[in-house]
Amino acid sequence: NGQTVEELGGHRVGQIGETIKLSVSEADNSALTIVASKSHRNQATDNYISKYQIKDMTGAGSSLKFCLVASGEADFYPRLGRTMEWDTAAGHAVVLGAGGQVLCFDTHAPLTYGKDGFENPFFIVMSPKVELR
Repeated sequence: NGQTVEELGGHRVGQIGETIKLSVSEADNSALTIVASKSHRNQATDNYISKYQIKDMTGAGSSLKFCLVASGEADFYPRLGRTMEWDTAAGHAVVLGAGGQVLCFDTHAPLTYGKDGFENPFFIVMSPKVELR
């Protein structure tokens, strides 16, 4: 199902250049680009993803998935696995700044912080144009 972001290479690390405002995609629900965990993907995630029409799917590690949604390179990232608040807080801020959303999987309410035990529910990182199923 494609290469991981780390395998693709070609990043401009350390180069000084134009500052570009991050912006989530104008998602096309008939051809979504999805990013999923490279190392924590499970059958529940695959089952959920199968509900959507997919143009491309990429695997990525860590908070890079949040950044791919924030930059418009991916439309959607479902996380149906255990995470803690410290795993998501920075990426969440970047996605919000780019006009995206981080929603609880079951309720579609915004993901919140300061929970007892600091464990997150399953969540979805997305462009607001994605029609959830």
